[in-house]
Amino acid sequence: MTIYWARLENRVVLKVMGAECEDFLQNLVTQDVTRAQPQAAALLTPQGKLAFDFILQPVEEDGFLIDCAADSAEAFVKKLDLYKLRRDVEIAMTELPVQVVWSDPTETQAPEIERFFEDPRLARLGLRCLGASTVDLSDYTASSAQNWAKFRLSLGVPEGPTEMPPGTIFPMEFGFERMGAIDFQKGCFVGQEVASRVHRKGSLRKTLHPAVFDAAVPPVGTPIMSDDRNVGEIIAGQDSQALVLVRTDELAASLRADGCAFELKPGLF
Repeated sequence: MTIYWARLENRVVLKVMGAECEDFLQNLVTQDVTRAQPQAAALLTPQGKLAFDFILQPVEEDGFLIDCAADSAEAFVKKLDLYKLRRDVEIAMTELPVQVVWSDPTETQAPEIERFFEDPRLARLGLRCLGASTVDLSDYTASSAQNWAKFRLSLGVPEGPTEMPPGTIFPMEFGFERMGAIDFQKGCFVGQEVASRVHRKGSLRKTLHPAVFDAAVPPVGTPIMSDDRNVGEIIAGQDSQALVLVRTDELAASLRADGCAFELKPGLF
């Protein structure tokens, strides 16, 4: 077994504080923020499509840390400020790092490390820390954000606006319910009516899956073909590892992208 660690330079940490911060987030995001534990969550558009995905961690001083994509953090803060109005809530960018620890093979559980928590989206993703670690990580193999991303793709977990452009996707198709990122029992949140309707319907037209190509993954957006039918597209790729969105009635078909064959692997669906 090899245990890796990396700092994710493509992630930043926001801090939400103030006397009304819990009520503010509770009425806004898809997760029940009253639970005292790290959770995957999202902010949706009023039309029920994804605006921002993130990981939420409560902190002792009556506030929350939000682990989100660096390239959408400024837009995220502006959106939260729009919803804040005159509430006693403060939203700020921090300099806290995001660190991850994971193991290969994934069947082997990563060790417990002080200040690290299990990734709430999928246990096999390993551990995460928002802030500086108090533990010496030199016993683990230093890796990179790129290697972590490839590992994440292999497990079928999407992340950030590059893979999920804001306002374009329904979160259930990308596995948000299976990642525990939406709580339909908590009450109101932005976009709840549409999201709940899709949830009640029970069937999805398309779902997201990890895939391994015989060669380098074609560009993002390349159509996935079943014979002469367009049945999906490539969402993300690195080397031969990809995330693909495919029609659920075509999952057993012989699929190709730009003439390249690939194999679907087990993921969130």
